[in-house]
Amino acid sequence: MTTSDGAPARRRGAELYGTNAATTTADDELVGLPMPLRPDTLADLSRRTKVRRESTPRFPFPIPNGWFIVARADEVEPGRTKSLFYFGKDLVLFRGTDGTPYLFDAYCPHLGAHLGVGGRVVDGSLQCPFHGWRFDGATGSCVEVPYDDIDYIPKTAAARTYPVVERNHMIWAWHHLEKEAPTYEVPEVEEFHDPAWLPIVVKDFEIATCCQEMAENNVDTPHFLYVHGTPAIPEQDFVIDGHYKRAVAMDGNFVREGYGLGLGVLRVKKYTTFISSTTPIDEENVHVRWIFTAPAKNGEDAAEKASRAFTDGISQDLPIWENKIYKNPPVLRPSEKAITEQRRWCQQFYSWPDGATKH
Repeated sequence: MTTSDGAPARRRGAELYGTNAATTTADDELVGLPMPLRPDTLADLSRRTKVRRESTPRFPFPIPNGWFIVARADEVEPGRTKSLFYFGKDLVLFRGTDGTPYLFDAYCPHLGAHLGVGGRVVDGSLQCPFHGWRFDGATGSCVEVPYDDIDYIPKTAAARTYPVVERNHMIWAWHHLEKEAPTYEVPEVEEFHDPAWLPIVVKDFEIATCCQEMAENNVDTPHFLYVHGTPAIPEQDFVIDGHYKRAVAMDGNFVREGYGLGLGVLRVKKYTTFISSTTPIDEENVHVRWIFTAPAKNGEDAAEKASRAFTDGISQDLPIWENKIYKNPPVLRPSEKAITEQRRWCQQFYSWPDGATKH
């Protein structure tokens, strides 16, 4: 399956997502058709090519609703907090002393202190460092004002909470612009807990784009040739059921499932399984996490090699994504109707303010 330099694994990734271009790191060599491979730019933002200077918003839609990774499970210990910035908001993630994870908007409803800067976990609640007000992790309701002898606490004394699940070695939060309850679940990926599969390998990187733009790549079949230098994978079966999408190719050996906008599971038989989570940082930036595993019989470094085979190809997309705008309406050829269908499917994952125009 693999050699010491991982060449077969890279070739396998090239067959699937396209990594046939030469590797280069110099901006003055950035000539496309196909785009060069620059895997160093995934981790090093300073090496990316950015020429756009217009200050107008690139995307006409808000942060989508859905399940998104906000942390690895091992990043937060019981009784500890972690300050985050996702969904265009300052957030604080914490675990109760029993290990249960909770996520709040960061600012105390009393006088606005950041709950992640000196806040203290008390059982399953978080205590503000400014005046000691304490907020229940599950509901966000204030359950104690320690210096006040009045029993009544107004309902407005509550921190905004987000539904949270711990699954697939990650902590996921449900974001909904109108604070509605989850409408689907995060899938459990069995391979991540199967002793016949390797421990996970996590690749994460930030990209100046949005969830919808990244998701559109899957149905934009011509770009595989012109950006990646390989033909698209012919899909033999395609299913859409509400929030769920599935594409099957390569005689059933390639299965890609989508759950909402920003969560996918890709399985390549006997080679790799990985989760893709695209978490909105704000309206124009995302934090991508790809979590890989591979059959243990393929070798102890098989998951790492598979991760490189796929993520290296993403480096070819980066200069396109980070310098493009969203065209509405686009000028499409008849063969590109899948892009129109994809954009229509994406609409269900947005909440639109009154009077806003849908795209």
